[in-house]
Amino acid sequence: MNKYAQVLVNIAKIGTRTFSYLIPDDFQDVIKVGQPVLVPFGNQGVINAFVVGFSDYLPDGIKAKSIYEILDNEPIFDIEYLHFLNWVSEYYCCDFQTVLASAVPMKFFSQAKRVVRLLNPDFVGKSVLVDILKQKSEIPSSTLQKKSKLTSSKFYEALRKLKLQGVVEVVTIVEEKSSQTQFEKRLVLKNPVTDNKRYAAVLEVLASYDEMPLMSEFLKQAHTTAPTVKKLSDLGHLEIIEQEVYRNPLSVFANNKSDKFPPMSKEQEFAFGKIKEALNEGSSKPILLYGVTGSGKTEVYLRAMKETLDKGQNVLFLAPEIAIASMLTERIAKRFGIDSVAIWHSSISDGERYDVWEKIRRNQIKILAGARSAVFAPLKNIGLIVIDEEHDSSYKQTSPAPRYNAKFLAEQRAKRLGASLIMGSATPDVATFYRAMNSGMILELKERFGDSNLADVHIIDMRDEMANKNHSIFSRSLKNAMEANLANKKQTILLINRRGFSTVVHCPACGYVAECKKCSIPLILHKTTDTLRCHYCNYEQEMIDECPECGFDAMMTSGIGTQRVEEEVKLKFPSARVARLDSDALSRKNLHIEILRKFQNGEIDILVGTQMIAKGLDNPNVTLVGVLSADSSFNLPDYRASERGFQLLTQVAGRAGRGEFDGKVYFQTYSPDFYALQNAQNQDYQNFYKNEMEEREDLAYPPFSQMVRLVLSSKNEYRAEKLAQEIVLRLKTIIDKQGTSEFIEVLGPAACVIARIKDEYRFQILIKNRLEDKGHFFITSFVNKIIMPADIKLIIDIDPSDML
Repeated sequence: MNKYAQVLVNIAKIGTRTFSYLIPDDFQDVIKVGQPVLVPFGNQGVINAFVVGFSDYLPDGIKAKSIYEILDNEPIFDIEYLHFLNWVSEYYCCDFQTVLASAVPMKFFSQAKRVVRLLNPDFVGKSVLVDILKQKSEIPSSTLQKKSKLTSSKFYEALRKLKLQGVVEVVTIVEEKSSQTQFEKRLVLKNPVTDNKRYAAVLEVLASYDEMPLMSEFLKQAHTTAPTVKKLSDLGHLEIIEQEVYRNPLSVFANNKSDKFPPMSKEQEFAFGKIKEALNEGSSKPILLYGVTGSGKTEVYLRAMKETLDKGQNVLFLAPEIAIASMLTERIAKRFGIDSVAIWHSSISDGERYDVWEKIRRNQIKILAGARSAVFAPLKNIGLIVIDEEHDSSYKQTSPAPRYNAKFLAEQRAKRLGASLIMGSATPDVATFYRAMNSGMILELKERFGDSNLADVHIIDMRDEMANKNHSIFSRSLKNAMEANLANKKQTILLINRRGFSTVVHCPACGYVAECKKCSIPLILHKTTDTLRCHYCNYEQEMIDECPECGFDAMMTSGIGTQRVEEEVKLKFPSARVARLDSDALSRKNLHIEILRKFQNGEIDILVGTQMIAKGLDNPNVTLVGVLSADSSFNLPDYRASERGFQLLTQVAGRAGRGEFDGKVYFQTYSPDFYALQNAQNQDYQNFYKNEMEEREDLAYPPFSQMVRLVLSSKNEYRAEKLAQEIVLRLKTIIDKQGTSEFIEVLGPAACVIARIKDEYRFQILIKNRLEDKGHFFITSFVNKIIMPADIKLIIDIDPSDML
């Protein structure tokens, strides 16, 4: 038996930390990892905590206090889940407490309201607590302690003894101000016989219900009042029962009509057959479902989900963004109902999150869908994990820590649980495609479902527009197509990628973009020094006033956002119903669902948005897509810029022509001959993959290495840069001594793309690891030993998704 328990507490001034507590003898047989407990903590009084481990000794000079109470016999999480979180902590160089705090809703750290109830009023022993409870059989524990005038340790010791003897019970209600546990009153018929005609009429209505009715609804149905119902309860004719209300975020879909499973195409049937084999074998090897846009990947997911549920197992479904998660969850709920389906993301309320968590604990959730944070939900008995749009960078959390990639964590969970894993995309992450090719785990859907054609994609050279004195953000071709679409009562999507960096320097005459000679990425203009700099290797050159390709003497920078586009659309098309969908739409609960639903129902003619509208939309009335600045996707200082640009353009092009009407797509660009743009026009993933992998291999970027990014920031620019240089020198020295410089490459330090945020200067160090797990262990061990001065912050980003 263990003597001490390590418990995790969350205190405002010290954050989330673990402390050791003595385990009372009567807890030895029942205490488990993951249980919420009640412990004393200094002037904080009595607080909630979690058991995360056990030990038999304490450091010298430390005297442990006893755990007061176990709040729930059922653990919040099990030991396997704890091991998973510990692995996340080690892999991402993040302390365990931070990982647990991000995984477990802070609801469980809030103050506990506890009520003590007297079960045996005939108890004859001596107990001040029983004497008080005999006067009032149910008292809050805090009130009972005050009345007993016992110290906390003596009070909880006495309470434990009474519980063991079955004299009292303690009921715990965990709640917080913003999301209190809610209850509803229901009625149960006990004795329908009465001489009172008015009462008899009310009881007759109650007898007509098959289930316990809500009291609020019953009062209307029976044409009676609450005092009358209370009187009938006092007379023993009925009982009023309080039940906890489950706040279901999917209630917004409650009135939707249910869907049936439609016939599948031959390609879908073949893919589903292979997935069914993996489910039956319990194989956790990642399966890549690679299909063109509109090929019916979601239907294959739904079939796999049904197969999993039929086997008595549960499903975890991940989508990259909240809007897509909500849209796909609606489809799942239509197919499987809302009672056993739940959604999990940052836009649901704390109360809804807590209620979903409670249903997960009770194994009442069969399909859990959500954005990246859903990967942490301790869903029981997982048999299938689906990652839709697996290529999307939104699966990576860039801030705050832990800076995890939900896609990678899902792979780890599948391995640990023996669950099958499906990753789907029309434009897979090239690293995913590379691994899937090597493992032979690719299932391909080559044709659109229903034999609809891919949209015709037109590349518009904006240099010609300028030459013809068209300075509008819309080319003449796109403007004419939008007018025709409105006249034909068809819908239009306009995409503007706000992430495009406005300081990229390019030539409007020939499309030349100033690039780093060493890293093949755009150089960034630094106006303070009037220089162009690479933020990977710190290469620097003077600003160019004249294009080195064609001699044009008016180099440009560019960039526009969604709000400006929305205004321009309303000016040019005043009769059109226009809406904008970007991150602002997530600020109000369910606003994104409302916008998407209106668009689906044909109540919006033109939808303007960022990359969140490029995926998941399946509206047969959309026949036109315009991308207003296709170049912006490629001009980011990131080795993934070409891949992300290709993916974005291919995905958004796939929104057009998904029904019986053909679609048209317009890419507006200053670089019409760029290979990734040409591949996106033809939706030619294979050719893009070939070109991209050649460059990646030459420069040893993933999947041919693993990347680690260190970012140092401080208000003192000199100190931050100097410490970054010292870290690089120490790291390179160790690498040289070990003879691994060929496999571990250190780039920098260099100023970050955004060199200063909140008055803090930022410098980055990039590490390329080609030694796989061995190299990862070496790098993380080195980083964990770095001692940072108080005035300098260090961010450790494993497998970074961007370099800003």
